[in-house]
Amino acid sequence: MLRKLKELILPDTRAPRECEACGKPFVCGASLKGCWCLQIRLSEEARKELRARYKRCLCSECLMSFAEAPK
Repeated sequence: MLRKLKELILPDTRAPRECEACGKPFVCGASLKGCWCLQIRLSEEARKELRARYKRCLCSECLMSFAEAPK
């Protein structure tokens, strides 16, 4: 439990994860302030597709490929 709390406070201490879509290593940015992935706008259709295809986090590049175009 303390390790998870430390990772929320200091995200740089996390071990890299492997993106389920492309296989590249990346570090999840989730912290007490939120995460970079929350800044990416996804349509409801894209969210459904992601949930159906993947069980774990994706790197920013792969997640951006599902993003809505800016308005």
